[in-house]
Amino acid sequence: MHPEDIPEEEHHEDHDEHLVPKWKKPLIFAMGGFMILLMISFVFVTYPIGPILEGKIESNLIKNNQIDVGEFTIFFEGNSYDKLLQVYNPDLKHEISLCLIGTKKGDDYAVLDLYEPKIYKQTFDHVSFESCNQETIVMLHSHPYKRCVASDTDINTLASTQKVNPDVIMVVMCEPDRFSVYR
Repeated sequence: MHPEDIPEEEHHEDHDEHLVPKWKKPLIFAMGGFMILLMISFVFVTYPIGPILEGKIESNLIKNNQIDVGEFTIFFEGNSYDKLLQVYNPDLKHEISLCLIGTKKGDDYAVLDLYEPKIYKQTFDHVSFESCNQETIVMLHSHPYKRCVASDTDINTLASTQKVNPDVIMVVMCEPDRFSVYR
């Protein structure tokens, strides 16, 4: 049977059955794109990429021996930043802890010197240390490379230290020139 032998009414019905509605292709492409977006977002926001991205967003770079966090600035005076790097760079296998001594001028902090407190326990991603003295204006510790977000333990340590020294702030160092600052 040839198409010309089919009555006109039946010919259109048969032909319509093989047509794909115009909305189906865009819907399939949109759903496919959405699925790809979901897979990509899963890869980029789960460990280890998620904490790295969060740290990049939350942290600040040091420029000209200053960490500008918007509300205030931390100034490294004299050779205090060089001393910090001398402790940080050779010990990337463990977290380190340092107590930064200096003055607070208005909202800004001027770091003049630093010292290492007694360390009780030190691993790649944790450090337990003796409390910094009253002259400390910044409690600094490192985190694994590119992971600049403070843990709940870090925040709790800051809160308990601020009961004794309200002006102290905490800095997490995760690269030689990248810091997250908590007040």
